[in-house]
Amino acid sequence: MSTKEPKYDPETDTLRQIHRAHDNASAVTSTEGVTVYFDPDTNEVLGFSIVQFSEYYEKNANADGEWDVSIPAFVPVNLEEEMDFDEETIRSGVRIAEFY
Repeated sequence: MSTKEPKYDPETDTLRQIHRAHDNASAVTSTEGVTVYFDPDTNEVLGFSIVQFSEYYEKNANADGEWDVSIPAFVPVNLEEEMDFDEETIRSGVRIAEFY
């Protein structure tokens, strides 16, 4: 998404990575707690955040301390408040951010 490091706020235990800002961005949250921000006109993903990041990290880090998050490049049209990133959505333009 971006060459900048994600921003972590220890006070709220939230990790946030924004690729591009948008005045009227929309957002959806997966059942894993990953919130994806997207352009409501193009459905292009603008960034993501993970609340309760410490818990997410514990569940997703490997033995080397590396972890990743998989999000679609575009959010499917007509989403409700939550969504799961199914295999078809992921294969149709996934962006993976890997962190150490």
